[in-house]
Amino acid sequence: MAGELRIYAAFAAESALEKYSRYIPQGIFSQDNFFIVSETVAECMSETKGSQGVFAIAYSNEKTLEQGDFSKGGKFLVLDNLQDPGNVGTILRTADAVGVDGVVMCNNCCELYNPKTIRSAMGSVFRLDIYSAQTLFDVCGLFGKYGIRTYAAVVDISAVSVTECDFSGNCAVVIGNEGNGLSAEDANVCDVKITIRMQGNINSLNAAMAGGIILWEMFR
Repeated sequence: MAGELRIYAAFAAESALEKYSRYIPQGIFSQDNFFIVSETVAECMSETKGSQGVFAIAYSNEKTLEQGDFSKGGKFLVLDNLQDPGNVGTILRTADAVGVDGVVMCNNCCELYNPKTIRSAMGSVFRLDIYSAQTLFDVCGLFGKYGIRTYAAVVDISAVSVTECDFSGNCAVVIGNEGNGLSAEDANVCDVKITIRMQGNINSLNAAMAGGIILWEMFR
């Protein structure tokens, strides 16, 4: 289930205790896995300047595709070989905003718990059901079993425009690699190829931007 995060240890700078006191359960102060640290130590713990001063070490919550229950259908996002953690985090945040029922990461996507992914997702990593899979073939095979149509996002003038696509049933949108998109083999595994029609002087968009547009159309 999304949101089930087990904390191994938590840390807070003294200034953070004052600033975020209403968000910190009072009972946590008596626990032996909660530590108050100095401002200097907090700065050393953070990878960025100006952190909030609250840190946690948590157990990984990754689930495999086989651990998911897709029998009820729904609307899903599939990320295929995305490599930029900022893109992944941004797409996950958008997926959380529109209300997807789950996200599948396959074909060697970047690490879900990369610090940049976590920051870009703004907490969505812990609110979404996220699954890992080896190949898109595995994902499409399982989704097909449960009547979930797969839509491959491609740069192809012959593909169906996202504004004309029927997303009303159980479905999943597949977003490919930032530089190369979906391979022809992976795109052909999907049920339908869809594209964002361009009106300007370029022929493609950033993966996170394209994913955002398609997800909004999916739930419109």
